[in-house]
Amino acid sequence: MAKRSMSAQPAGNSAPGRIATIRAAGVAETSIENAELLPRLAQEWTYLLRVRSRWASDPEQRKSIGKRAAKDLERVGISSKRLRELAHVNRIEVELYDWDRQDKEACAIHEAACEIPWEYLLSAGTRAEGRYHSTLISRLFGRGFAKVRPHPPNSVLFVESAPGRFDDEYGFEDEEKRIDVAIGASGRKDDDPYRTILRTPQKSELAKEVRRKNWEAIHVTGIDTHQAGWMVKDFYPDMKRKKEALFNATIDEAGRVPDGMILREAHESELPVLYEDLAETLVNPTSPPRLVTLNLYYSGARIARELVRKGAHVALGFLDEIDDDVAELFFQTFYWNWRYGTKDQILSIPDAFLMSWEAMPLDVHGTSIVIWMGRSVFEEGSESIKRPTSRSRPARTKASSRKKRAAS
Repeated sequence: MAKRSMSAQPAGNSAPGRIATIRAAGVAETSIENAELLPRLAQEWTYLLRVRSRWASDPEQRKSIGKRAAKDLERVGISSKRLRELAHVNRIEVELYDWDRQDKEACAIHEAACEIPWEYLLSAGTRAEGRYHSTLISRLFGRGFAKVRPHPPNSVLFVESAPGRFDDEYGFEDEEKRIDVAIGASGRKDDDPYRTILRTPQKSELAKEVRRKNWEAIHVTGIDTHQAGWMVKDFYPDMKRKKEALFNATIDEAGRVPDGMILREAHESELPVLYEDLAETLVNPTSPPRLVTLNLYYSGARIARELVRKGAHVALGFLDEIDDDVAELFFQTFYWNWRYGTKDQILSIPDAFLMSWEAMPLDVHGTSIVIWMGRSVFEEGSESIKRPTSRSRPARTKASSRKKRAAS
């Protein structure tokens, strides 16, 4: 492995007492300090971005929020001087470290660190310091993976789930078309070796299919555990009355619904599968996927992280809610860029991610799309490569847009 600048070297995921580190090539590493502030910052910024429709279109309010971001970053150790330095780079990495899951205090702090929208804070903070170019901001949960030469996906598993009462509210036809166009699978059968579609599987069926072969990419779409409570009236109160054991296994110690996804299994037509269990279901331990993409609300903080922790090389998700058409457009654009690259380059996953974000409409300001990686973007082999021979990308076909979630 080639040597890297010390300022861009990840410390690895075993770092007792450390919460997070911010790094960029040519800039000294910054360790996040004042960990006791993180839960409050996570709460405040999660709410602020959740109501972004109130301020996203107002340049003056965005400017004010950018200053607030810079101030809050300084409170946790990222000075204005460091932000000015970061404003000149094109890649920033936020490494978040693992912790003792039995330590409740550590859990609260580390989970808060994962909930904080670092992508937006760093983007807004550096822009307030004069940044004008696009910057890739990725999350690292270091797993020591060997480098992978960039190449398009060789196999894609499309998983969609709308079990029980959600079936009448939810449709996936347009999303299937968008992803199929992007990966060059239009017109193929559902069980094609290159792209297989798994529709509302049982949890055990999903686990079996994931382990059946070496899936390079898994795209997951459906209803998350939070949205289920909004779409079906009294979803969790009814579960508490009728299926107390299931309810108790779902709710955490604070009485909250953890992040997860609704699947089904045997006699349970609407089964909440929490993030750790979902990650274990989606990752084949003997042949982990290079990528898992999650078109689920609230999938970015924990579900995507746990996927990487279980062995997925890269996972993409959302920190909160997102417009359905925007989410589908993003994933369509991402898979297109990953498969076809540019005229001169085969794109790495991080570069395909950045190019896709740049193509999004301007009204997505404040949208928290996150990319978790098990290997640092600063390690050799993490960047795009030149095409061995020149070839043109096929003409792009636009899929028809639609709203798949009738409840909103």
